[in-house]
This record gives sequence, structure tokens and C-alpha cells, in this order.
Amino acid sequence: MRIEAENIERFAEILEDFGMERIFECFNCGNCTAICPVNDNEHLFPRRLMRYAQLGANEVLLDNDDVWLCLVCRHCTVTCPREARPSELMVAARKAIVEAGGAPKHIADFLTNIQKQKNPWGVGKFKRSDWTKKSEVEVPTVKDKPEFEWLWFVGCAHSFDNRNTSVTLKLARIFNEIGLNFAILGREEGCCGNDVRRAGEEGLFELLAEENIKTFEKYGVKKIVTASPHCYNTLKNEYDGYEVKFALEIIYEAIKSGKLQLKHPIDRKVTYHDPCYLGRYNGVYELPREVLKLIPGVKLVEMPRNRSMSFCCGGGNGNIVGEYPGKFRPNNIRAKEAAETGADILAVACPFCMIMLEDGLKTQKFDKSMDVRDIIELVYLSAFGEE
Repeated sequence: MRIEAENIERFAEILEDFGMERIFECFNCGNCTAICPVNDNEHLFPRRLMRYAQLGANEVLLDNDDVWLCLVCRHCTVTCPREARPSELMVAARKAIVEAGGAPKHIADFLTNIQKQKNPWGVGKFKRSDWTKKSEVEVPTVKDKPEFEWLWFVGCAHSFDNRNTSVTLKLARIFNEIGLNFAILGREEGCCGNDVRRAGEEGLFELLAEENIKTFEKYGVKKIVTASPHCYNTLKNEYDGYEVKFALEIIYEAIKSGKLQLKHPIDRKVTYHDPCYLGRYNGVYELPREVLKLIPGVKLVEMPRNRSMSFCCGGGNGNIVGEYPGKFRPNNIRAKEAAETGADILAVACPFCMIMLEDGLKTQKFDKSMDVRDIIELVYLSAFGEE
């Protein structure tokens, strides 16, 4: 796209807000490029873009498709020895590009779907609570149960994606089993905006957050539980004033207290994939592993790249619904790493990782020897002895 002068000026303002001192902390050591899951040794990404910003070559930076290669996985930021935050620079650049109407088609479609239907797939927003029709247990709404303690913020993927709604149904039974006093918003729930913000659409993020907060206030929400790391990250860190827990926290507490008993062994070898928004964004590495260790029969094996060094599945930043423009397919690479552990099950704790890694296993033809399961599904199987 042609970069207009006002867009370049706007980017300069965004960089000031970002903090130019951060950019000049970078001394081009190349750690970010070496660790980046999508660097192909041709673009020298993201090191080169950091250098453009240092030199004030804003027009070149904004007119560079490499900005959209970034998965915002934060691998470069946690690895940077100078805290220069390269991944956040990518988001800053996207803000200017999106404001100028220059987002790639798959990102523009992703944003349009969320703007119109409050979910990445563009499914009618009135269908958000349709999954509850298949539930064998009660799933009350905040209208039905005004005395609820915890708002279960279900999230887009767990509401609309067929593979992930099966996880949602199991979580509903677990919540009922342990006696959690919860309710959902149903059709009144909107997108949290986590990936909208990382795609650079700050205005839409603010609108989504404002609408959600208004709904929270309407029903007196104080405590929120969610099973999506994307929702968890934004609700916990970018919405003020709420106690937010990841679903596995509540499950872990219920197992330890005896409210949820894991009676049925799962004699399988399991490897766990750390999601970016649970791990690098929020430092939650051990909780999922501790839950897996409590399941009788499970033998946990690690991939070489784990915890803060975990390799991104590629599903963030709107890529969950579009064709990733880069040379490499991160989900295929990660699927191969998982298969090489010899595990029978690839355990995940994120609905986006579920979608991406199932696709990766199929593409790499490992799906006959390895299944992708949410940890919630494994807990359910051990607790109730059924799929």
C-alpha cells in the first residue's frame, strides 16, 4: 500500500507512546531473529524492523509485509537481553497500518467478522450459546441465576468451534460436579478483543472492552473464570477490577480438595504444549503440568522446546481464520516436534492451539499415532470414565 504522510506521522506518535527509549535499548544482537519461529533467514525478522525504527525509516517499516508475519508470540520479547520488546513494536506498526486501511485481507476479514458478529468466524452472534442445548447438565445464564459467584466467560472458540465446544460441554459438567457457583452471559457475551488488539485494531478493542464491561457491571460481575488463555490474558491484564482465574486453577483446587476425584487411570504417554498467552504472557507453566501429573496413569514427557521456549502454534493475531502469509507453517513444525517425543497424546490448554495442532498433525500425517486433547478432556475422562 502507499503510505501517506499523515500515516507516517501517526506512526511516529504511536512510537512515542510505545517508548522510543525501548527501541534504542536494542543493540541488534540478533537474539530475536534467532529465536523467532517464523524467521526464514531471508527477511532477518524481527531484527531488521527494529533497525528501521531506530533509523527513523518509518515509511519503509510501514510498507513492509514482514510486519504481518509476526505471531505476537512474545518469544523475542522474553528472550531479549535489553527488554526492547520487538513483538510490541510489531503491534505498534500494525496500529498505523490498520488506521490507514492497509491490513492484509485475512486480517481485515478477521476484524470485520468480530466487528459484525463478535467472533473470528463471522458466525451469527445469536448462536453464541447454542452449545448449551447439547449440555446434559445445567448451564445457567446470569439472568437465570443472579446470585452467581463466578462468571464463566466462555470465549469465541469455545462457543463456536465444533471441536472446542466438546471441551466446553465437558467443562460444564466438571463445574457442576464440583459445585461451582457459576453462570454464563449467553448471547450477551462478546469477544474479549485480545487478538483484535494484537492485530493493531485498538479502536475495535476499546469498543469490545467497553461493551463487555458495561455488561459485567449490569450483572454485578466480580469474579471471572475462562478456559481460553487469550481471554484470560486480556480479562486479567487489560480489564480493570476483576478477579480472573484460568479454568485449570479451579480444577486443580477441586482435585486437591477432593471435590473432583480422578478414579479412572489413563495409561498413556502425554506431551504438553505451552500456549503463548498462558506461558510467555502470564508465566503459567507449572499449573497444567501439575494437573496432568494428578491424572493416574499419565506419563508426562517434554518436547525439547518447552515453557518459556515453547514454539508457537501459529494461531494468534487473527491467523486462526486465515491463511498465514509466511514461508513456514508453525503448526506443522510444532506437530512434528510433538510426534518425535513418542507420546500418544498432545495435550493443550488453549482452543486456538487445539485447532492449529490438530491441523498440523493431519498435514504431517501424525494423526494416526497421536491425538490432540485439551487437558480438560483428560481430566473429564479420568473423573467420569467416558469420552
